[in-house]
Amino acid sequence: MMKSVAVAGLIAMASSTYAAGFMLTEQSASSLGRAYAGAGVDGSDISGVFYNPATMTLHPGTQIQAGFVAIGLDLDYKGNDGTTQNENGRANTQPIPFGYISHQATDNVWVGLAMTVPFGMGTEYDDNWSLAERGISAQVLTFDFNPNVAWKISEKVSLGAGMSVQYASADLKMKDQADPRNNMLTVDGEIDADSWAWGFNVGMMWTPVDNLRFGLSYRSKVNHHAKGDFTVNNFRLGDMAITGPTTKYDAAASLSTPAWLMATAAWDVNDLLSLYATFRWTDWSSFKVLDINYSVVGQGTKTKPVPNFWKDTYLVSLGADMRFYDWWTMRAGIGYETSAVDEARNRTAIIPDADRLWLALGSSFKVAKDFQLDVSAAWLHGIGERDLYDNGGEKAGRFDTLDAYLLGVQMVYKF
Repeated sequence: MMKSVAVAGLIAMASSTYAAGFMLTEQSASSLGRAYAGAGVDGSDISGVFYNPATMTLHPGTQIQAGFVAIGLDLDYKGNDGTTQNENGRANTQPIPFGYISHQATDNVWVGLAMTVPFGMGTEYDDNWSLAERGISAQVLTFDFNPNVAWKISEKVSLGAGMSVQYASADLKMKDQADPRNNMLTVDGEIDADSWAWGFNVGMMWTPVDNLRFGLSYRSKVNHHAKGDFTVNNFRLGDMAITGPTTKYDAAASLSTPAWLMATAAWDVNDLLSLYATFRWTDWSSFKVLDINYSVVGQGTKTKPVPNFWKDTYLVSLGADMRFYDWWTMRAGIGYETSAVDEARNRTAIIPDADRLWLALGSSFKVAKDFQLDVSAAWLHGIGERDLYDNGGEKAGRFDTLDAYLLGVQMVYKF
């Protein structure tokens, strides 16, 4: 009985944490340099294959792009009891890779392929830190394979569409009570699950005059039905380890990555300056209830409904490119993104989300006639409410710092 109760509590926490997730906007190193203002319609690289497939019509011939954005976290937590988290929530720096191919098939038709990691996270605390029941570690990644086609209807209007085949993998660890009758008796639980699923994306681009472009794109939610293992081990009575079996259970969870809608604009003011803007809505509030299934020997399959309390989020960003020379472009951007956490009591340690301020800089270098190198960096600064509560609903502490540091590098080659 004790083990089945532990499984119920731990798997519920793991699943609700995975559902929240992190959306990774970082699918282009050049767009990173302007906080993703004008992503796609900027025309500086072919990452529009992901952000808005209609923008492929800006790129003649055949082009390839590959690179990564590395993300490091600084999660400085201080508890009300005077404790701090020495590990600081930082897992190893996470490189987010991406790759694109765009090919002009005819005068009016383009085809392309985007290979991205659109959702993921990596946080890690000490196994015995004071709020381990709010999460110890998390590694979540999705890999998205996204073929697209674009049609240039006229000199002013282009349309695009694609289909995503998405793989999701999650490994999450947390501590919980092994028996509700004894709050000193705890166990560690770890869930490892994966799945394949699919979705779609569409986009359009309107060019009313030669130097002004507007884009609108939509990417659907992707429904995942993840299956894997749930392991219970490390039984403890207070701080003392006690004998307890390591037990593995079959587990499954149904969840979705959220849909998003993005509007972008680009204005080429003159040969020197271009200005950009982005507005994006993400449907995090679509998470209502997750049904978690797990099997316990001798007790059959059990279902645990897990409510979610997240809200829709919004990103607004503005940016600019300065083309000082034919071979060198400087860019900068600023953005503001709202948090998915609606109530501080629902914030977990492994997804300590908050409103974010984006500050970004970058450069493009035309190394050769057909070869471009982009380097960018950004600081995401968590602002506003950043409290962390224990499972009893009492405030346990606060994240003094919720920052991320991003560095992007990519190459673009034109055949």
